[in-house]
Amino acid sequence: MSLSVMTLSSSSSGNAVLVTGNGRSILIDCGIPVKRLKDGLETAGIKLNDVEGILLTHEHDDHIRTAAVVSENYGIPVYGERRTLAAVKARTNLKGGFYFSGMKPFMLAGMEIRPFPTPHDAVCPVGYSISAGDKRYVQATDIGWFSPEVESAMRGADIVLIESNHDIDMLLNGKYPPYLKERILSRQGHLSNGSCSEAVLKILDSGTRNIILGHLSEHNNTVALAYETTLEATGKRGAVPGRDYLLAVADARKPGRGVEV
Repeated sequence: MSLSVMTLSSSSSGNAVLVTGNGRSILIDCGIPVKRLKDGLETAGIKLNDVEGILLTHEHDDHIRTAAVVSENYGIPVYGERRTLAAVKARTNLKGGFYFSGMKPFMLAGMEIRPFPTPHDAVCPVGYSISAGDKRYVQATDIGWFSPEVESAMRGADIVLIESNHDIDMLLNGKYPPYLKERILSRQGHLSNGSCSEAVLKILDSGTRNIILGHLSEHNNTVALAYETTLEATGKRGAVPGRDYLLAVADARKPGRGVEV
């Protein structure tokens, strides 16, 4: 059994993550232009027609922007929480789709999908725990805080993608209006670099050894700041990336290096 993860794009401007288990592939979110999506998949040796499903985390534009056109033009089914799918259909031309409710697990492309609630200002946002045999990947971005539900889902996973959205000083001193700053800093907003680094310590303590930092703000963060904040926190525990764990930062505009277990 094998499980691999590649971020095709992960930022406040667009998101799509490729998950492949035992040679079968799905996407989490579809919020980037179709050409970028196809080009990114090709770097992994996968054609868009090979993707067996799209899991949506919530209805914000940077996660759903091209889901409807990809689903219709390539015959790829879309999956999401019932209220999320209704919200997506109200904002796009998405037709059909499969919904779940009650956070019940289901199978897709031979993988077990377990949704879990995440703290964000959407109608019913979720993260996903995805298993291929005994290998497990968990993704949670767009989270205002490291909630018990998120922590429980990530505990012991082989690969984790967690949000490291903003540097608080950059956000507070930046050009965003006060209401937007308040939204981002709220418990229904986005996870800061500092809060992410504290969460990563708990994730490492649970046995996870592959960490991807994602959904960085292009206005209030940098790859270096996100990486160094978590690196400093783990270093104080004596953990060394490359020896004790893998630490990667997802790129906003191009595919990241695939992580496979």
